[in-house]
Amino acid sequence: MLDGLSRWTGKAVSYLMILVVAIVCFEVTMRYLFSRPTVWASEAIVICCAFIYVLGAAWTLQDDQHVRIDLLWDKLSPQGKRIMDSITFLFFALYMGMMLWVGSRFAWESLQLRETSGTPWDPPVYPVKIAFVAGILLLIGQGVSRLIRDLYFAIKGKEL
Repeated sequence: MLDGLSRWTGKAVSYLMILVVAIVCFEVTMRYLFSRPTVWASEAIVICCAFIYVLGAAWTLQDDQHVRIDLLWDKLSPQGKRIMDSITFLFFALYMGMMLWVGSRFAWESLQLRETSGTPWDPPVYPVKIAFVAGILLLIGQGVSRLIRDLYFAIKGKEL
């Protein structure tokens, strides 16, 4: 179920990249062909990309596409890789726990204040901060799911 949610969420937000490309094309056209740059385009691009990054991270982990330092990991056997991933999960969990704790506080304060960016366009930023917390929760859940699979493979020598 969690795998499906991570995949669905990641695919859903990936379509925002089409909107990002459209906004970039629009802004370039307005700026360089008509000498009329927009006030909102760069912030809209940042907001869309933020949603893509934070809500797509769990799908990226599920598909094993996050960056890793391969100096040692590539030399390990399949079981050794799973053991190494299980050990490094502790660092992942600590980091994600801190991100969740701090991010939740920032999201709550932002929501209470109905925080905006303070720029001439002035869009609300609290939806991005809430999405950050949701993305961290998805990523933690996907990390636990992966840990269970890694431990099973490390012990049994076969996929769960």
